[in-house]
Amino acid sequence: MKEKEKRMKKLLLWLLVLVIAISMAATLSLTGCKEEAATEEEAATEEEAATEEEAAVEEYTIGMVLKSLVDPSWLICEAAAKAKAEELGVNIIVLTISAEGAYEEQVSKTEDLATKGIDLLVIVPAEASAILPVVESIVDSGIPVIILDSPLGSEKTISFIGSDNVQGGAMAGEYVAEQLNGEGKVAVIRGMLGNPVELERYDGFTGKIAEYPGIEIVTEGVANWEMDEGYTVMEDILTAHPDIQAVFGECDSMILGAAGAAEAAGRDDIILVGLDGIADALRAVRDGQISADVAQRFDLMGEYGVEQGLRYLETGEIEKVINTPMTLALPDNVEPLIKLWEDLGY
Repeated sequence: MKEKEKRMKKLLLWLLVLVIAISMAATLSLTGCKEEAATEEEAATEEEAATEEEAAVEEYTIGMVLKSLVDPSWLICEAAAKAKAEELGVNIIVLTISAEGAYEEQVSKTEDLATKGIDLLVIVPAEASAILPVVESIVDSGIPVIILDSPLGSEKTISFIGSDNVQGGAMAGEYVAEQLNGEGKVAVIRGMLGNPVELERYDGFTGKIAEYPGIEIVTEGVANWEMDEGYTVMEDILTAHPDIQAVFGECDSMILGAAGAAEAAGRDDIILVGLDGIADALRAVRDGQISADVAQRFDLMGEYGVEQGLRYLETGEIEKVINTPMTLALPDNVEPLIKLWEDLGY
């Protein structure tokens, strides 16, 4: 009887051990499932958050209005802006005008663009007085505006991005003065009169030349930023002032036109200096057709317009003035500047 009781106790003990083991295994399994489920849930949450963050960036649309693509400067600006927008995941709409002086066209296109659901506008004013009322109206409607290259003169815009055109003109003037050893006769081919960029470049150049009493600006001509007009103005300069020693063209298109006229007249003795930094002018420096070119970075204007525009949309912060760099392009340093254009297909 006692032996039977011992066997029963032993059997109960084993059953108890078995129950405890099964219970522990079930608990561990359940815990593992919960941890796995939690891990999967966390991963899903992180993925969802990343998707939402990406969507938040992609929902921004930046509108950009440039000048005429007849000027290659705006081709490189457009290409760089689109590349930066793609890199940052921003939608971008880029519009241009048919000619430098197509002010009404720019007004019309800008007004229309503002109705397309853009979150921010970047614009290169073709003519400040024409586009100013439109820009301020757009700002008043709740769309922030960044100005590129040409100052607008409005306190309502959030930033100006571009070269210091006074400095650019002064750089050209300093180069001419050095090449003339402080004495000589100079001409200026001017862009569209009344345009802020024209005035700044003119003031920078003439202000620097005024520091050299031995240098005289003997004549000026207006070529309205156009190459063919630059050619004609240069012909007139050579006729009226055959003793001219240096010519500053306020943009590359005009100085390239002037170079063509000088070449046709057999005048390779004249110092020719432009300001912009377009590919054709840089190649002309390399090839000896013009003496020097103050090179702007239109690619950076496009990039900064998108990059800083997105920064403002995300943070509400942007510098009021952002200057893009300039370089005095000469035969011994021009190749890297040409390569910047060629890398973008120009």
